[in-house]
Amino acid sequence: MTKQEDEPKELQPRKINRNIVYTSLAIAGLFVLPVVLMVVINNEDMTEEEVNEPIDVVFYQTTAQCEADTKKQQAEYAVSLKKYQAGQIAQPLTAPPIQPQDCAAQMQVAQAEYHKTAPVYATLAECQAEGVKCEATPAGVTPAGYRPIYGGSYIEPNNTSHSSINSGGSYHRVYETHTVYQSSTPGRIVTPYGREISQTATGRVTAPRHTSFTAPTRPAGTSGTGTIRGRSSQGFGSSFKSTGSGGK
Repeated sequence: MTKQEDEPKELQPRKINRNIVYTSLAIAGLFVLPVVLMVVINNEDMTEEEVNEPIDVVFYQTTAQCEADTKKQQAEYAVSLKKYQAGQIAQPLTAPPIQPQDCAAQMQVAQAEYHKTAPVYATLAECQAEGVKCEATPAGVTPAGYRPIYGGSYIEPNNTSHSSINSGGSYHRVYETHTVYQSSTPGRIVTPYGREISQTATGRVTAPRHTSFTAPTRPAGTSGTGTIRGRSSQGFGSSFKSTGSGGK
């Protein structure tokens, strides 16, 4: 598989059809969703330069990472607020949108998104041919096969809608997540758009815009080969073109 870099040396503008539909967060057996916000973004054509435009996001792989980073953000905000109130600075830092107590629910949403969208392959070889690390699907999961290993989630808390969910008797604010897969190349990950980028640090980071593109829901059955690569070469939203009627 030829690796596609996130920053090509020579950008050749070409149109990519992107169909992003932000749907409500529905996680059966985990949450009750009393409040749901939905944002729909119409089809739009984007050039390679726009697809790779850097945006500000946060990136977490585990609940512990989220809690540690959001606590750090809270402490930094508190210090800046005191300096602002004392007239030492003109403006305080922006209050962190994700709270430590919401991290567990936020990462459960990320895992649910991964389970919903990760493509499943009939054989280990077909999965590994996508340039990702793979694992067997858990027992009882249909369809059975092999899927890319979860590599973390990107979140845009300042630019996307949120939902209020009830988990364990308490309400939590959660944001839409965009999961990524572990690449077979050390130090790299594969995005929902089917492109490979360098592994980012956790917390607040800058990443290509395509890390915020929503992966399509996996079709019924076991997907054919070329599913992830098709996301980049055929245009996002047409990711499952090669799967025919939705599986082998």
